[in-house]
Amino acid sequence: MNQQIEQYAKQILAGRLLDRADIDQLSELSTAHLDDLLYWANEIRKANFGNKVKMCSIIPGRMGGCSEDCAFCAQSSYYDTAVDKTPQVLDDDQIMAAAKEAKQKGVPNFGIVYSGKKVSPDELDRLIALTRRIKDELGMGVCMSLGVVSDENMQRLAEAGVVRFNHNLETSERHFSEVVSTHKYEDRVKTIEAGLAAGMGVCAGGIFGIGETEADRIDMALELRRLGVDMVPMNFLHPIEGTPLANAEKMPPREILRIVALYRFILPKTHLKVAGGRVLNLRDLQSWIFYAGCTAILSGNYLTTAGRSVEDDVQMLNDLGLEAV
Repeated sequence: MNQQIEQYAKQILAGRLLDRADIDQLSELSTAHLDDLLYWANEIRKANFGNKVKMCSIIPGRMGGCSEDCAFCAQSSYYDTAVDKTPQVLDDDQIMAAAKEAKQKGVPNFGIVYSGKKVSPDELDRLIALTRRIKDELGMGVCMSLGVVSDENMQRLAEAGVVRFNHNLETSERHFSEVVSTHKYEDRVKTIEAGLAAGMGVCAGGIFGIGETEADRIDMALELRRLGVDMVPMNFLHPIEGTPLANAEKMPPREILRIVALYRFILPKTHLKVAGGRVLNLRDLQSWIFYAGCTAILSGNYLTTAGRSVEDDVQMLNDLGLEAV
């Protein structure tokens, strides 16, 4: 076993956070000593989270017609993809039906995701009322992803019972302008800070396989640590025809596991949620994500791509002796 990786892991288990020089050295060791990295990432996961795994499903409350130009996204109106350019909005009954189905399948948390930079005041009022219904009638945790939201409206969402707000950084500040030009990295940071200030849990992470470097990946992890988010979704590019990244190479499964494990070392007490691209990129190694330090999954279909059935994911957790919460 590599002694340096073991030393870093034991320091983390004793309460220390790695600094940038340590992380860079760990990164250099991680490929040649991947098995050691995974072993200790799993030990860090077990020490901080036990056998519990957060599980959530999402529904696109508004799909398509997005005004932003994120290079990986099928919903952008800038690109000729299979997603309709006219935004499609689900009504209350459709969203409640999806929440009930998720509840029946054993999913404790339900997320409503809107395409576009922001929602209108009327739509926000509707979503606040829906949050109260889902909470009162189904007893589920409600999460929202609504783009840019003001401090005042974040407070309203929190008061209505939204337990978690999602707003990803996507990548490092340096690389951000290479994949998005219609808004700034600072806009995303401010929205994350607004969610934290409102007292909600904040789900903020990014997407890998979009041309970023290892330094970009580490920079994003350290920024998320600085901000103090409690959940980091880790998406792995599912190339979409018509987008600028349509021809990007798929990520090898062991490389994905290495990135997850590296993030577990950097963010030892933060939930790591493996989300988009899990089925396509990990294939038969999906269950290995927990041994790499993952503590949360997005189950069911994603926004524009197929995921894995909730039933299969529940069975996977049961087989591994893990508990969905």
